[in-house]
Amino acid sequence: MGERKAKMLRNMALKAHAGMPALIKRQQALQDEISQLTDLIARITDLQAKSRQHGDLDPRQLESDRWYELQLVDEGLILRNKLEFLQIELRDLTAAINRMSHKKRVVTNKADEVARQASEEREAQSAAAQDFIRTTRQV
Repeated sequence: MGERKAKMLRNMALKAHAGMPALIKRQQALQDEISQLTDLIARITDLQAKSRQHGDLDPRQLESDRWYELQLVDEGLILRNKLEFLQIELRDLTAAINRMSHKKRVVTNKADEVARQASEEREAQSAAAQDFIRTTRQV
């Protein structure tokens, strides 16, 4: 009975482990996307800083500069919101991976324990049978 339970627990651990590669791949993709967004936000911040440096005071140029600055502000806000969302998603995904890893470890440990107990019970039964055979031969 213990061997069947140990095998079932090992299968549960393997099942929990089967979904891990897809989650890890998604985690790496999120990290790459977060890195790209961070770079974009830094570039937008640089562009905003450069747009504030006016060389001439032509009204059309000032109006154009203001329009571009507003576009950069809007785009920066959108990217920061997306970055925040992706960071939350990455945090949740990392937590899910940690939970799955912990569950696999616990189930594997339980399977090993059950297998060890089954082996000890088998050895005890074998020893008891040997003792019984010895005592019946002596009588």
